[in-house]
Formats: sequence, structure tokens, C-alpha cells
Amino acid sequence: MHTSQYQTQDDSGQTRATTDQPINPPCDAQRAAAMRNLPDPATPRSNPSHTEQVASMETRAMEATGPKNVTAPQAPIAEPCEPNAGSSRQTTKPSTRSNRRALIGAGIAVGVVAVLYLGGALAFSNIYYPGTTIAGVDVSFMGRDAAKSRVEASAQAYTLAVDGNDFSWTYSAKDNGLPVDVAKWADSLIKGNEPFAWPFKLAEALAGQGGEGAAAASPQDPAPGFDEAAFDASFAQAVEAYNEGRSGTFDAPSAYDEEQGIFTLERAKTNVKLNYEPALKHVKEALFKLESSVQLDASDFATLGGDATDEQLEAACKAANELIGTNVDIKMEGHSVAKLGGKELAAWIVFDENLKPSLDLESITAWAYELDDDLDTAGSERTYTRPDGKVVTVGGGNYGWIVDSAGLAKAIEQAVANKQTGDLVVPLKSKGAVYTKPGEKDWAEYVDIDLSEQHARYYDANGSLQWESGCITGNPNLGNETPTGIYRMNSCGTNIVLVGKKDPETGEPEYKTPVKYWMPFVGQAIGLHDASWQAASNFSNPNAYKSVGSHGCINLPPEKAAELYGLIKEGICVIVHW
Repeated sequence: MHTSQYQTQDDSGQTRATTDQPINPPCDAQRAAAMRNLPDPATPRSNPSHTEQVASMETRAMEATGPKNVTAPQAPIAEPCEPNAGSSRQTTKPSTRSNRRALIGAGIAVGVVAVLYLGGALAFSNIYYPGTTIAGVDVSFMGRDAAKSRVEASAQAYTLAVDGNDFSWTYSAKDNGLPVDVAKWADSLIKGNEPFAWPFKLAEALAGQGGEGAAAASPQDPAPGFDEAAFDASFAQAVEAYNEGRSGTFDAPSAYDEEQGIFTLERAKTNVKLNYEPALKHVKEALFKLESSVQLDASDFATLGGDATDEQLEAACKAANELIGTNVDIKMEGHSVAKLGGKELAAWIVFDENLKPSLDLESITAWAYELDDDLDTAGSERTYTRPDGKVVTVGGGNYGWIVDSAGLAKAIEQAVANKQTGDLVVPLKSKGAVYTKPGEKDWAEYVDIDLSEQHARYYDANGSLQWESGCITGNPNLGNETPTGIYRMNSCGTNIVLVGKKDPETGEPEYKTPVKYWMPFVGQAIGLHDASWQAASNFSNPNAYKSVGSHGCINLPPEKAAELYGLIKEGICVIVHW
């Protein structure tokens, strides 16, 4: 390392010596550059003089490193290299040109961003963000007028489908008018665009996270001219029709699922009623958003079972399922006349206040008696066509089917208690020849007594005429008219004395008449018999009964009575009609 002696002047102008200062030697690169600047001895001296070069070098060295107030002569000093690691002195020179370029670039970038931002703000002041819909119509990047035209064109076919539970109703704008002002709606969405927040709103929309500005979520005011009262009335009518026949309560018949054969909560809920007010509010929210459908939920319907929870109602259904299991086919003379299974039992199961189910035995008995009434034919009106073509309708009498009501009720109660399956035979008190539908012919062979013709006929089971004769019936002028009806032939006999009722004045029977052939059908009081006292001509006179008629019996010529007695038997049908 080299040192130098310097003299400096202080502030008072006195000269003093300074300590030697270490001088860093020039680096190899600087030395090489200095050597290259020396003149080549072989080169002509047309170049600057050596003295001028030295002076120039000194000047450059002093401008770069030396203090301007040094008075002692100095040796030429090259620009120092990077300071030694041990030196505490460092020198940095900023690059003004590079900084200027960076600032210019930053300014340009800021300007571009500002232009883009302001351009986006201007654009989204007049167009909709992507993903924006109005009444289900996509108006992304559209202007207000274009969006209005498209939405109005689409809205002419607008319908709102309302569904829930098993309720279904549809509103159509085609028939009732568009419910909202589309132009006003389009304006409100544009105004809510927040154009200066467009970068964030755009990013949300493109990411599918747009809020109300992207999806038109808020309900609109009714359009001018929209008849809201008529809409309310139409919906009310639909609700009323839906609720008709629904109890709105939890009961066994409504909870029984016939397809599954069990009680279920899902089936029970089909008995709920729709609450008009909350349902209307729900529907209108969708209407004034122009949504295409709305699904009614539990809040729109009345609750079942009071305050009971779904879990409690489910438990009640399971308990009721324990009471069913009977599945019988009720038959009469081999014909199925009724079914007794879960569906029927459901009508007889009742729930108490704690939702505990039980069978109503009184209802079961009542059902058995109702079935009895449907099955009994004796005494009922029936219609048949006689083989000769005459159509006859007659009621009354005692012939036909008669069910043992008490026996049937007991059999049904036992079937339910034992969860019986299979056939259950109806106990009977009386039978007909054939079982048919109520009101139809249920006999086979029969005696037909036509009061208007004063003629009697006997037909076999195949409907073939086996016997016929003129007859004389009861005298209506004396109050002895023969009763009409469908009767059962009672026990017959021969050589019988017919005894009339007592005369109140004499105490003796009004008559005592012996007959050879007695064929009774109204107890032992009225029947067919021979009448030898009648003139033969009377049996061919259809008006003879009005003057010479009997006390109610059917008088026959003796030989015809004998023939008939040989054909008939106890239990066959006897029909008396006009």
C-alpha cells in the first residue's frame, strides 16, 4: 500500500500537515486501460503530446477522486475499484436513466388500467352482468331495451306451476295477463349494477356467485292493469276444491295405504288441508319474480294430529298395523259378496287422545248388519220377464235370501279378533234358488198368478210352462183382495177344512170349507185350492173375481188343482202380481 503527504488549510487559512492517507491501488482493468492510453513510441507524434496526455489524465483524476482544496502536487490517481472489504467507506452512484424509464412504464400501466376500469364502469352502467336473468330469460351483456324486448316476448307465454303434496294448480299469463312490469324491472336491475364495482361483480358472475344483481331475485310490484284480486280468487277456488273431503286430521282411513296394505305416515299426510293465506304468500313471491314453478312446503299445510310430531304419528301407524291382519272373502252360496281386510278394518280403527289405536266393535257390528241388508232379497222388489214376454216387477213376500244378522256379526268379530284369512261363509235363515244381483230373479221353478188376467201358470226350473189354468182370486169389493208378493210355498196337504175368522157377533167362524188339495203360501191362511162350488164359466171370466171372488185364496177347477198338486212341492216360489 502507498501513502501520501497532504497539506490542507483549515477554516482560519493556516496550513497544516495531514496524516498519510492510504491509497488503494488501481485494479488490473484500470491499469490496463491506462497503459493502452500511453503513446506508442513507434507512432508518429501527430497525436497530442505526452504532457497534454498527462495533464488530461490528471484533470480527470482530480475530477473523479481528489479534493479541490489540496495544494500539494499529486501523482496521477486512477478511479478506484470496489473498496476493500475492510474499508468502512463505500460509494454508490444511482442510474437516473433507469429510474426514469421505470417511472414512465409505471405511468403507462396505470393509465391503461384506469382507461380499462373507466371503460368497464361505463359499459356496466348500460348492460347486464353475465348470468343475469329476468323471468328466466338470459340477458347477459344485453342493454336495457334489448333485454326488455326479449323478456316481453318470452313473458307472453309465461305460466306458473304450483305443486305441493298432491296439490297442483297452474297460472297462465296468456289468459290472465302478465303480472309484472318488465320495463321497470329491467331498469331496476341496471340501476343496481354498481358499475364502479364491476371488476368484483364480473368476477363473481363469471364464477357463478352473482348476487341479486346477477339473478333478479327480488319480487316486483304488480304491473298496471294486473287484476290481483282475480288472481287471489282463482287460487282460493283451487284451494277450496283441494280441501274438500279432507278432514285435516290424523285418522285411520286416511293413513291406510291400500297398495302396501299397511298404515303409513306418508299416506296420512294426504289428508292434510292447504292453508290459503301462507300458500298465497308463497305463490305470489314466485309470481312477482316470474318464476316458472313453486313448490309448496310443510309451512303451507295444516298439521296433522294437533301438536304431535312425525315420530309420534309414525309410532301410531305402527301400532295400528298390529290390529290388522284379517283377510277374508265373505261368500254366500259360493259367490263372493264382500271382502274383509285392512281397508275395511281401517274404517273401524280409532285413535284416542294419546294416539293409541283400537277397534270399534260397534262399527264392526253395524257393518255386518249393513251387509245383511244388501244381501237379503226376501221382501225386496224384483223384476223378471215371464217366458211369454210379459215383464213383471213385484215386491213383498217372504221368498228369497235372508241372512242370519246376529250370526254374521259374530263371525266377523271373531275373524277380526283371530286375524282370520281365507273364506267366511255367510250364515243364512232363508235361501233362494240362485244368488244374483239385488233386484233380479233369484228363484227357479215357480207358480205365476196373474191377477189382471185371472190366470195361473207353473214353470219348471228351465222356464218351460208345465201347467196353466183360469182362476178366481179374492174379492176386492169385500176387502178380500189377494196380497201381491213373492212367496215360498208352505207345507201342502189334502182333504183339509179351511176355517175362516170368527164373526164378532156370533163367535163362530165365518166359514168352514173342506177342500181336497191345499197349497198354502201366506202362512196357512192363503193358498191355491180346488173350488167345486164355483161355476165352470167363472174360471174363464177375468172379471168374475169382482163378484164371486174368494176370501183371498186362489180358487181352481178341481181337476186343475189336482194336476198342480202333483207338480209342486214345498219351498218353491209363488208369485202374485198384477
